[in-house]
Amino acid sequence: MELEVYYKFILTFALILLAARVVGEFFERYLKQPAVLGELIAGLIISPFALGGLFFDDSIILNFGTVHDVFGVGEFHVMEVISEIAVIALLFVAGLETDVRSFAKQGITGALVAFGGVILPFLFGFVVTWLIYPDEDISAWLFMGATLTATSIGITVRILMEMGKLQTKEGTTILVGAVIDDIIGIVILSVVISISAVTKVGGDLDMGHVAIDAFRITIIGFAVWFALLIAGLKFHKQISKYVLGPFKRSGTAPIFALIIGFLIAWAVTQFDLHPVVGAYVAGLMFAACAEKEELLEQTRPIMLFLAPFFFCYLGMQVDLADLKAGIWLALILTILAVIGKLVGCYIPARFQGKLSHNSAMIVGLGMVPRGEVGLIIAGAGLLSGAIGGTLFGAAVFVSLATTFVTPTLLKPFLKKHDDEERRLAAGDG
Repeated sequence: MELEVYYKFILTFALILLAARVVGEFFERYLKQPAVLGELIAGLIISPFALGGLFFDDSIILNFGTVHDVFGVGEFHVMEVISEIAVIALLFVAGLETDVRSFAKQGITGALVAFGGVILPFLFGFVVTWLIYPDEDISAWLFMGATLTATSIGITVRILMEMGKLQTKEGTTILVGAVIDDIIGIVILSVVISISAVTKVGGDLDMGHVAIDAFRITIIGFAVWFALLIAGLKFHKQISKYVLGPFKRSGTAPIFALIIGFLIAWAVTQFDLHPVVGAYVAGLMFAACAEKEELLEQTRPIMLFLAPFFFCYLGMQVDLADLKAGIWLALILTILAVIGKLVGCYIPARFQGKLSHNSAMIVGLGMVPRGEVGLIIAGAGLLSGAIGGTLFGAAVFVSLATTFVTPTLLKPFLKKHDDEERRLAAGDG
């Protein structure tokens, strides 16, 4: 492979970070909007479907160029790998910033929020696709329902971080709900893939096998989550002494903690879990250690450097031309995707979590973005042949539209939350 190919990937990496930083700063400073919204818009502007394709007639520069036949695995998506690394760093730092004991206390509420945010969107996606495209196979309706169940907490985490709300009761509830939501979503995806594989070949569906596989993933997912949470709560002194201790003299303990975070993010993928689950609970494990502030001080700059790449790259995947055929389905599903998460998550947050109306709205809206998780599910449906280009375009639209609208929807409620806190501090509430 010529070195010029590597250099093009370096240029693309730099250009994406540059666009994300410049537009993100503009949105934050002049439009008074979250930087993450600007980063998404930057991706939309420099994508290969917009300025990237206009100025660079190249398969790599500001494009989704791949390296072929790497170690016999076929296409290797370099920028996508960097994007995954960026979101892992983001979720690791989010875990570090979380109050571990508050996280544990919000377990029941977070679980109910997760279930509420899965049931309604799944029903909406399934029924609406069935009504509009009745000639499609049941696996297509199931995949569209599964797409709507997803929650990508990357967007919400960035907004909560920027506004200093990550460690609030609302922020913790969202994080607990999102972790459990991811586990539930993977279980649903595995069941849908099993049903799709059988229906495509006209075979008999073995529901016993499907149920066993779903049960296995559920047990493993929650076992990993609880094990790392308990490790942080019960063995934080041992972690400080034996894991971080050897690296304190050199000042590299935070870097070693981040390395452990990446290893755990990889480890959970061996049990069919998404790496962001591992990254978050790894950060959560270290959050109970006495070195928490030192870890945050040195890992946050790494996250701030990488995270904009993820959001800009996400925005680059918008191709409006693919949405024409299924635009009505896409618009209807987007509206229902927002309503489904908002209602399904608001009710348990309001009544089980005993949050105020405004706080419960923050939780509901915080669970709205589908982001890369929705894209992964949609991609699985396309690759399996369960959905065609029209439904895939609609699913992509829903994933990206819910990601784009979340910062705008959340900001007024977060501002109202600040006003309420100021009034209470002043003795007026």
